[in-house]
Amino acid sequence: MAKKKALPEVVIHNFVAKHMHEVNKSQVFVDRKKNAKRGYSKHKKGRYSNDYLPFFICLNT
Repeated sequence: MAKKKALPEVVIHNFVAKHMHEVNKSQVFVDRKKNAKRGYSKHKKGRYSNDYLPFFICLNT
């Protein structure tokens, strides 16, 4: 009987398939609607008075 040739190792030439296990992982997301109901806002408004605004136009002159 002839000896069976060993199959060569499978080489992945697809770059995306090669690295997808490093990148595609589960993520934890924050519920923004629930946080908005609690009063959380990402960018706080009204932190500065009008003295700090460089182009503040006073219309009551």
